[in-house]
Amino acid sequence: MPGVLGVFSNKDWEADGCGQFEMQHGMKCSDGRPANEATRTIFTKDRVRHVGETVAIVIAETRPQALDAAEAVEVDYDPQPAILDPVSALEPDALLVHEGLGTNFVFEIKRGDEAKSDEAFAKAAHITELQLDSARINGSPIEPRAYLGYYEPSMDHYTIWATCQLPHFWRRWLAIDILHVPEHKVRLISPDVGGGFGLKAHALPEAPAVLWAARKVNRPVRWTQTRSEALASDTHARNHFTRARMAFDAEGHILGMEVDSVANFGGYLSSFGPSIPGNSYPQTITGLYTTPALNFRVRGSYTHTMTVCAYRGSGRPEATWVNERLFENAAREMGIDVLEMRRRNLIQKDQFPYPTPVGRTYDSGDPPGLMDKLVALSNYAELRAEQKKQQEQGILMGIGAAFFLDKSGTGSSRQLAAKGALHGAYEVATTRVHTAGHVTIFVGSHSHGQGHETTWSQIAADRLGISMDDIAIVEGDTDLVPTGCGTGASRSTTMAGTAIMMSCDRVIKKATRLAAHMLECADTDVDYALGTFTVKGTNRTISFADVASAAYWGGNYPEEDFELGLDETVFFDGVDSNDPQAAHLCVVIVDPETGKVRLSDYFCVDDAGKVINPLLVEGQVHGGLGQGIGQALMENIVYDRDGQLISGTFMDYAMPRAEDFCDIKLDFQETLCPSNPLGVKGGSETGTIGAPACIGNAIVDALWHLGIRHIEQPMTPDRVWQAIQAAQAAN
Repeated sequence: MPGVLGVFSNKDWEADGCGQFEMQHGMKCSDGRPANEATRTIFTKDRVRHVGETVAIVIAETRPQALDAAEAVEVDYDPQPAILDPVSALEPDALLVHEGLGTNFVFEIKRGDEAKSDEAFAKAAHITELQLDSARINGSPIEPRAYLGYYEPSMDHYTIWATCQLPHFWRRWLAIDILHVPEHKVRLISPDVGGGFGLKAHALPEAPAVLWAARKVNRPVRWTQTRSEALASDTHARNHFTRARMAFDAEGHILGMEVDSVANFGGYLSSFGPSIPGNSYPQTITGLYTTPALNFRVRGSYTHTMTVCAYRGSGRPEATWVNERLFENAAREMGIDVLEMRRRNLIQKDQFPYPTPVGRTYDSGDPPGLMDKLVALSNYAELRAEQKKQQEQGILMGIGAAFFLDKSGTGSSRQLAAKGALHGAYEVATTRVHTAGHVTIFVGSHSHGQGHETTWSQIAADRLGISMDDIAIVEGDTDLVPTGCGTGASRSTTMAGTAIMMSCDRVIKKATRLAAHMLECADTDVDYALGTFTVKGTNRTISFADVASAAYWGGNYPEEDFELGLDETVFFDGVDSNDPQAAHLCVVIVDPETGKVRLSDYFCVDDAGKVINPLLVEGQVHGGLGQGIGQALMENIVYDRDGQLISGTFMDYAMPRAEDFCDIKLDFQETLCPSNPLGVKGGSETGTIGAPACIGNAIVDALWHLGIRHIEQPMTPDRVWQAIQAAQAAN
């Protein structure tokens, strides 16, 4: 056809000896059995296991020519039945997604103490039970995925421009695992990216396909995703099915908790997918409460749906949904105010570091302090009084809350290795001072909306004593930045910020020695502040710029153990992840005639440790809330019974708009993190974590008097209306 340069499929891929994705963070079963791993291939070979799987690539001179040619490709499909329900997929006679595995079972992870939990439930004065689903959702970043591959034959060198969160990880995967070439033969450039949210952390088939195809046709090859392609082929998220119950004594103190979940992995495992339900989910399942006993199990299963992997929050929204929905239902069943019952169960400030039943120890926090701030911020007593007035007038007003924590960062590289990960957790920063005293900082993190350039410049300016205007930040280019572990899991300021701080401190330490030599005094006699080195007790000074010039001039520097230049690199490997915490409270109005839920007010108090830039952190909280509200009220990936995607456009997959939000009031509590010198914690994911549970609790509160105890995600007008109709019919 006109303009077509090549059409390639798995046959061509295998003929060139190219590789496949490797599992980066697998999870064994708790009893030591290996997981049943099936990772996604670049091109499917002889079976399509879900809509959105890559069958072939068509390359043409122009996009319209390529689209026309793709329409002409004939694929001989033999339609087969599909299995979509993750629970049914675990039945012994279930239709198999991967016949070679002989099962749809992926793994089974257990945490806690079953005997201790049984004892707690046996003596309980009250038990609350729920069946809870977490909706399947799509990240839908404002910029879809896009890749441009280029191959230079004379140098046998590949370059790819990519929308990517983990540039150096991607380079290794593309070079070592896929193309089987040395890493220095591949350059990955990821400029400012319009949103990532986790789905741009792991490599998907289009990136290596584009880079390989550039060599096949000896031309640059570009692919830009359409929104429909994004909904079908981006990894999805959440999609848990859970049965859970919680036991209490007569005064409302938690005695124990039982959780049995099935996580839908879709047709394949992604590079990091198993660690989300297997690690992140259980680590936060008991939230901020002193739950003494836990019996926890999560199983994973394959289905004929798109792969499920990371999306903002990754496992913690699912955990908070379970924990907080159980807790608030129990409080209402026992006739105790939902905040008062929380106060009886919250971990106290002096109990940190706090060991949990899942084996994780929370590092720091003050949950009662969060509650005090939330009560003041929301005027809680006045809200309850207003609710009573509204109910007397027949208006369905509900108030719900959620108290929870995040698990920020990925811990240390040793911790990850002990869990089976094949990637590090460190971060890298190089601070390079130029001859006139200006500074360029090269850092292994990646910015896709977080405002890194501002925050990193703030940290560096504070440590170096110079203006932010004299600092340039470089991220996202594997040929310019030495290495790094990228951005994800709210780790950037904790890891990259600390690496920047340490590299700047090393620069000042070295510059102080050179300044002392130039000022003819001992190192200990020199003070440094605001860009000036001063001999203590005198007016003798020298500027940072003059010292930088001398460091590269080479005419006057200490003779012993001193290297010229001011260029310091730090690999910072943390000791542990950290534990941001938050408390949310919202007010909803439910229209009984339509089921429409209107958010009236939203209040949240975050403990993100030391807040370096309040404006950026507030923006992160707002953005997370937008996504959490979308999950709670409207977002839902839906397949029909044959496995066809029926929410493949924004006509069918509802995204929140400005009119779906309300006034949001924020406050912060500062509890310094002990595991990094900046004292910072993650601050970008709490909105997505808390909003579904908070809104779900508020809706149930509005409808409690009708006998409604639970509505599944997303809590759409239709679902709410159906629940109201069923309750009225029953009464």
